[in-house]
Amino acid sequence: MKRIFIFLFILLIVLPSAFLGYFYYMVTREAATRIERGAIDRVIASESPVYYGDGHTPIGVFFEMTHSKHIAYEAIPKVFVKALIAAEDRNFFDHMGFDIKAIVRAFVANIKTGKVVQGGSTITQQTAKNIFKREKRTYKTKLKEMMQAFLLERRYTKEEILEMYANQFFVTGYGKGLRIAAQYFFGKDTKNLDLVEAAFIVGSLKGPNRYNPFIKKTKAQKDEAKQLAKERKDYVLGRMLSLNFISKTDYEEAKEREVPFKEGKITYRLNVVLDYIRNQLESDYFREILREQGVDNIATSGISIYTSVDKEVQYAALMSLRRHLPLMDIKLNGYRPWQNKEKWKGLLEKGLKKPKENIPFLARITSVETDRDKCHLIVEWDNGGGVIDFEGLKPVGAAWLKANIGNWAKFDREHAPILLKKFHVGDLVPVQLMIPDKMPPNKDRDAKLMLSAIPELEGGIVALQSGMIKAMVGGFFDRYFNRAVDAKRQLGSIFKPIVYAAALQLKWNILDPLKNRREIFQFEGTSYLPRPDHEPKSDTVSMVWAGAKSENLATVWLLYHLTDHLNLSEFRQVADLVGLGRKESESYQAYKGRIRDRDGVIVNREALMAAAFDEAKDQIETDIIFEGRESILDDLHRLHFDLSESTAEMAGLKNHQIMRYDFKRLSTLNREMREQFQRAVPQSHGRFYRAVKAGRGLRIIYTDHPEYLARDDLIPITPKWLIEKAQGPDIEKKVWIDNLIPAGILDSIETHIKANYKKLLTHERYSFEVLSKVRDFRTLVNLSFVVYLSKKIGISTPLDPVLSFPLGPNSISIMEAALAYETLATGRAYPLSPGGGSAMVPIIKKIVDREGEVIWEYSPKPERVLSRRVSTLISEILGKVMERGTGKKAKDAIRLFDIPVPTFGKTGTANRFTNSSFVGLIPGPDSRTGQFDLENGYVIATYTGYDDNRPMKGKHISIYGSSGALPLWIDTANAIIGTTDFKEGVQPADLVFSPLVRPGVDQKGFRRIPVSPVTGLPKRPSNQSAESSDVTVLSETDEQGEKVTLKRHFEPF
Repeated sequence: MKRIFIFLFILLIVLPSAFLGYFYYMVTREAATRIERGAIDRVIASESPVYYGDGHTPIGVFFEMTHSKHIAYEAIPKVFVKALIAAEDRNFFDHMGFDIKAIVRAFVANIKTGKVVQGGSTITQQTAKNIFKREKRTYKTKLKEMMQAFLLERRYTKEEILEMYANQFFVTGYGKGLRIAAQYFFGKDTKNLDLVEAAFIVGSLKGPNRYNPFIKKTKAQKDEAKQLAKERKDYVLGRMLSLNFISKTDYEEAKEREVPFKEGKITYRLNVVLDYIRNQLESDYFREILREQGVDNIATSGISIYTSVDKEVQYAALMSLRRHLPLMDIKLNGYRPWQNKEKWKGLLEKGLKKPKENIPFLARITSVETDRDKCHLIVEWDNGGGVIDFEGLKPVGAAWLKANIGNWAKFDREHAPILLKKFHVGDLVPVQLMIPDKMPPNKDRDAKLMLSAIPELEGGIVALQSGMIKAMVGGFFDRYFNRAVDAKRQLGSIFKPIVYAAALQLKWNILDPLKNRREIFQFEGTSYLPRPDHEPKSDTVSMVWAGAKSENLATVWLLYHLTDHLNLSEFRQVADLVGLGRKESESYQAYKGRIRDRDGVIVNREALMAAAFDEAKDQIETDIIFEGRESILDDLHRLHFDLSESTAEMAGLKNHQIMRYDFKRLSTLNREMREQFQRAVPQSHGRFYRAVKAGRGLRIIYTDHPEYLARDDLIPITPKWLIEKAQGPDIEKKVWIDNLIPAGILDSIETHIKANYKKLLTHERYSFEVLSKVRDFRTLVNLSFVVYLSKKIGISTPLDPVLSFPLGPNSISIMEAALAYETLATGRAYPLSPGGGSAMVPIIKKIVDREGEVIWEYSPKPERVLSRRVSTLISEILGKVMERGTGKKAKDAIRLFDIPVPTFGKTGTANRFTNSSFVGLIPGPDSRTGQFDLENGYVIATYTGYDDNRPMKGKHISIYGSSGALPLWIDTANAIIGTTDFKEGVQPADLVFSPLVRPGVDQKGFRRIPVSPVTGLPKRPSNQSAESSDVTVLSETDEQGEKVTLKRHFEPF
């Protein structure tokens, strides 16, 4: 028994005590240097450098020492101390560094809830955690933290520990500590903090971003942050009341008040790249990662952040924006050198301070020389001066002349004196160095300068490779507002390839014919009549030509008919995918209510008759083909069941050719014709005509609008002539109603409609069998699928499912557009965190702690969203845009070793010229083969436009996608191919003989098909040599002899 007692004593008392003693010794030894006040102050003042992709060039610094604001304990408001102790550590002045009761209380609470809801850490423990070396969260770490807190308490007073804490807590990526918090949230000095403000700061310590309205993007998010801030403030006030730190009256008064946010200026933000990285580090995703590594307070962590941003490409993109925007603005508005003085005053410096930024700076004119041969300006600033000669005047002068005369105008010396009359001695004007980055000597008064301007026109650029950001420019000054991410713009035709990708998933082929003419599209009681932005060269084009030539009409037609190739089973799968199918547990009545009331699909008699009509058109098609009357099919399929007057008014088409294609109208004419025919009145009747046309023979026509027909071919006739001269039985069936459809075919349609309508009535109106035939429901599925696909490929902004979708009525950021196009062309997406959206695009490659240990590293996990087949065919369309469409300007502008690099992309011009955009790709070198490959390529998205969305339309010039955004794209693309890494990965011979490896091209069935250069449709074998064009399109086909069959695939998942 005695031995057992000794054994248990050693096991339960001696060994644990020995372990704790040794562990305490090791902790004490490790903390020996770190616990010195100088070491602690250095940790509190830690900076976090951010590096470019080269790993050594700094982009900037977070928590820079020059922006730190230390506060002594004596200056800390007592109301803050009380709030802090009440909320974080009620026994702070009584414990020895850790609070056993609090630890036990937290342990019990966590056990009860099954998750961590309380931490139990004291203020001293939190301070120790931020000062000493961090480790991953374990029980051992927690024990170590308690001992470090005990050491702090032995070494420093309670007041000194509170001072340390007040100077190190995280506020924002550019500052930490109480003084920064007071200035940032309330725009005031710490000594002026009141009870509500102090309570909020304390309440926000664990997660300031959650309660920070200044960093939220939308009004709803800002309002939510303010509400959460109030709740957190009220929690702290309640704790203070429970400890009698405040009176009941003070509590009730403070509880009623909102948190009085007023953003104060703490520092100039360096650029939008740092803002973007800071926001990511402050996100829940990275906070959890860092917390797992023992980093609870990023402000004192001393971490280093290594990014994917390419220094050369970033600089080139920024310089391109700063070069093009002023000149475009001048072309639109004339030269206004100092427009909106107050707006730009804080961002422009008087004199040259930072030449590398190449931002215009202000100089004062000391001399104006208007002589034609000597024209120049002499300017000076505090520590220098320079000359703007003719070459320095030329860029602005050329833009100014184009604004006043036209885009064709050329700026010569004869125009310079006229321009110089705008300037006077003493004026402040924006100027730039002729050679960027080259700082002249301070005393040099002969620096070569160029005249500049501050544009109101803005823009943004973003470049990605394999999902990671390589460059990002948020505007001319590249500060405060990141237009690449946060500006939601209407990007116009940029949306069209999304429709093509959806079609390729739903059994369409890239060479399918699409109708490219003006038509009315009806949907849920509305009528939509899209307009072309140019005169179409053909009424029918292939899908690839619809993309290459940016055909509005053909693309909207395709969207309207998106699911036409699907059978019932396939259509049901798509409807289920987009949430429009009936769920397993859903009753018929619940489903009916959802589709009718939420989604607006009304299945009444008119809808059923229209569905019966659509089915009837398909049913008689076989008979028409069998009779050799295929020429009728085009007009047959243009028919609408009912184009009422309200439809015409909605579409703005009261008197228009399109209104002829109204089945109800034609049916009425058909009945009138038969009545008149039967009367056989032997006198001229204005509605009967005969026409003879070469290759068609005699045609008898009955119409109420002869003005819409070719009147030279029409000869008025009588019904008697019909009886006497026309041959054959049932001659009235051969009369062409309005010269569109023979009466007999209209009769056949009527018969089929009646039968189809009766069949539909045998089903419940909102059964899927009926809904699948109702045009509104099919259109809703079509629209929902393109919205669904948009989200899958990277567009996180909610989109409206509207028929004008391909024309870009929805507003998104160019970051979202870049993500979408990368997925469209490669089939892959690179999400960093679920639901992260455009704010969480990978940009951080790795995070390293102050000891040099990598605590997190990005490991790409691409998800295949589109098949290789679809991405290959989309890249074919985007390639044809550059070869034969709106992107031709860039076709040969991207050159490596003087050899053109393949390019892919799409322009976008918003309605009224409010936005100019371009999104495109260049392939990258494959590290294994040296050949170009789109999967290793770069996607670049650019835009220009005014922040207030006013039109970019001047007296003589309008800015299109190809004239505004495309030049920025070209500059950025050339910067990418000019980088050392890019050039070293490419062999010139591979560029010439094998310029591009296309994923999926080696799959069976891909062939290059000769097409018409006008329509993009396959040539017939008989005339392939008749046309001089050698245009081919990559497509999937089956060939049997001379017959070519287009392949189709169903793969919406």
